[in-house]
Formats: sequence, C-alpha cells, structure tokens
Amino acid sequence: MKPLRICLVSKEYPPEGKGGIGTYTRLLAHGLAQREHNVTVLTAAKGNNRSAFPHENSARTLPEQAGGGKSLNAPLITAQDPSALTVFRVENNRFPLPEFAKRRPRGLWDELERSKAVDRAIQCLERTSGPFDVIEMPNTGPEAFFYSLHPRAAFVIRLSTPMSLTNHLKDRPSKKLGFRLHCLFETHTVRRADAYIAHSSFIALQCARLYGIPFDGIRVIPLGTPLAPLLPPQKKKKSARAVRILYVGRLQKRKGIQLLLQAIQIVAEKMPNVEFQIAGLDAGDAPRLPGAPVRDTTRATYKRYFASIATQQAQDATIFLGHVEEKDLARLYSGCDILVAPSLFESFGLMYAEAMAHAKPVVAFHTGAAPEVVAHNQTGLLVEPNNVTELARALIELAGDPQRIRDMGLKGYQRIRAEFSVERMVSATEAHYRQVIEERNRA
Repeated sequence: MKPLRICLVSKEYPPEGKGGIGTYTRLLAHGLAQREHNVTVLTAAKGNNRSAFPHENSARTLPEQAGGGKSLNAPLITAQDPSALTVFRVENNRFPLPEFAKRRPRGLWDELERSKAVDRAIQCLERTSGPFDVIEMPNTGPEAFFYSLHPRAAFVIRLSTPMSLTNHLKDRPSKKLGFRLHCLFETHTVRRADAYIAHSSFIALQCARLYGIPFDGIRVIPLGTPLAPLLPPQKKKKSARAVRILYVGRLQKRKGIQLLLQAIQIVAEKMPNVEFQIAGLDAGDAPRLPGAPVRDTTRATYKRYFASIATQQAQDATIFLGHVEEKDLARLYSGCDILVAPSLFESFGLMYAEAMAHAKPVVAFHTGAAPEVVAHNQTGLLVEPNNVTELARALIELAGDPQRIRDMGLKGYQRIRAEFSVERMVSATEAHYRQVIEERNRA
C-alpha cells in the first residue's frame, strides 16, 4: 500500500516533556516510520537537549518565513531511516499586541500563539514538501484551533482528558474568563475534526458527553507499551526489605497520593518488612499542615505533609525519590514487587501498563480507565475509590503472598503482549488513518 505522509502534533515530546501524550507520540511516530510512512512531528521548543534517541544523528531547519520571522528549530531526526521521521521544535509566534492586553488571560494567549505557530509550520511544510495525507493533534487546549479553521488533510483528534474535566477534578475549579474561553476553543476545535481516536472507552464516553460528539464515531485504540525483558526473580540483599511497593506519577490530589500516604501507615504497622518508593514531581497541592497558620502561604508538599502525620515506622519505610528519568524509571519498575496507583481519574493510566510490561501486579482504585487496563484478581487488585482502608488491605493481602505476586505479574505481562503492544497500537492507528482518508476523499 502507498506510504502515507503523516504529521503528529504534540506539545510534549521526549526529552522535553515526559508525560503520557509525549511518550505515546514518540512510540507512534517511530512505529509509523518503521512501516515506511513519512512522519513529521511538530512539538514545542523548550531547551536545547538533543540526546533523545539512539538513532538521532542530524538536524534540520525550515525557512525563517515559516514561523513569521522565527525559524523552526529541528534538533531531532530519529528512526532507522532518517528521512522517514523528522521532529521539529516550533517556537511560538508572539501576537503583536501590547503587553497589558495579553496579561490576562496570559495562559490562553500562550496557547493561541502556539496554535498559530503550529498552523504556520504546517503551511510551510506543505509548501516545501507537499501536502500531508493526515494530521493528528490532541484535544487538550486550543493547540489545533487555527489549523481546524481550514484543514487541508484528514484531521484526526486524539482524545484524552479535556481541560474542563481536569479543572472539575480540582478543589477549586476555575471560573475565570480565560479558562472558559480555553474550553470554548477546545470544544470548537474538536467538533471540526474528521475523526476521533480515544485511549479508552471511558474517556471516549466522557469526551462524547462534554464535546457533544457521537460516541459511536470515536475509535478506541489503547496506548501501546513496550515489553521489558522478562527476567527471573532477583534475590534481594539480606538487609533489604522483603517487599518493595512503587508509586509512579505526579504527587497531586488527582493521583490519589494523599490517600496512599494515609494507607502507608496502616501497611507499615501490619507489615514492617514492606518498603514504599514514591517517584514523581510534587505538585504542591498537599493539605495544609496541622497547626499551620491560616495565612501560611508556604508550599505544601506531600513529603512535608507525610512527615507531619506519619509514625516514625511509616516514615522509615518510605522513600521520596522526586522526579525520575526514563532510564531510571525502568530500573524502578524492574526492582519493585508491586505498583500502587490509587489515581482518582485516568483517561488510560500509562503507569498501569508500564508496570504490567515489567511483569508487576497493580493495586489501583476501580475508577476511570483502570478496569480496562488492569484485570481485577488476574493482573492486579482494584478497590473501592477513596477507600484508604480497602487500599491498605489490598496491599497487605498481595504483599503477603509472593506466589500471587509472581502469578499476577506474569499474567499482566501476557496481557500487555496480547492487548496493549506498540505494534497493535500502530497497526490500528494506520488502518484508521486510511479509513478516514478514504471517507474524506469520497465526501
């Protein structure tokens, strides 16, 4: 079949931005390029770190007129065939408005400036290299807004957690005009797409309701996760604790970290041989410290919060690792026994799949997309959301049964290979692209 010319747009792209969208975009871009499609990635210009992938070997720039006076920086060209995958880091086009006019809402102006820069970059690539067959962009924020006003290729939106839903999950949802306009631009953009892809049925249903788009028109393609080498169980040092439980993700309320820290105290009391590793950046939205003045504006970190509520035994059993690089994260997955991920909302939950790809069982809340990834009582345990007692009980139950840990881990590994492989994701995405292009050409 004829190779496609594909453009993927993602503000995040490793090594700059290591969230789920960035990880997914990289895997998809490489997979499509290996199938001999011509793939271009447009991502944000942040920093000058160029040490991203093994096959990176050169750089390209586009003519300066592409960005309205600013060149498109291209520090990355990756894949086995350098001509098949090109990554351009696009600088924002600043609107010629006085600063006081853009001061509020600053965040919205930033997003619209980026959207305009992306649209101009696409136009430049179309002029220099010809039209694209398909362009995929994320739904979050108005990043695709300007392109959606005049789409020239099959326009696909990849659905993840909408801005309005993310805001709803906060303690104090924003009612500012800038935020409402942000959501309005996002909805308008999504509705102009030719097709939709969602990571899970859960987020497909949420987006269908919020954006007013048909649910049956959304194609669900789960994220693909590379399998780690399946290694035999490692013998721990005599001084090491018997069971290591790992948490991976931002330390914020939506990820359930506060509930986990409360559960740790129960687990540490019942099972003194358990060690907890907490890996991730602290969002600083921890509860106010006990006894803190009402007007205390000190950043409330979860590490400080835990130190204020936990017993010495629980503190001794817990290590806060902070941000962890990707290469070190793989080592943490390999070295742990159980992943605990008590998130209150996940559109997919990449950390579930990553742990299972390392043959580790998962303990999580039965909410969001977790039941679509983690098979309860087979590849992990799913418990009632927000229930600290049940969360602790599940961890104690699993940590006390080494054979069950191994059995669940192996089943999780097999589930990833069968249902959540990168090859399956890439193949399904390519097929959907071709279907959308054919339907657009017939229209």
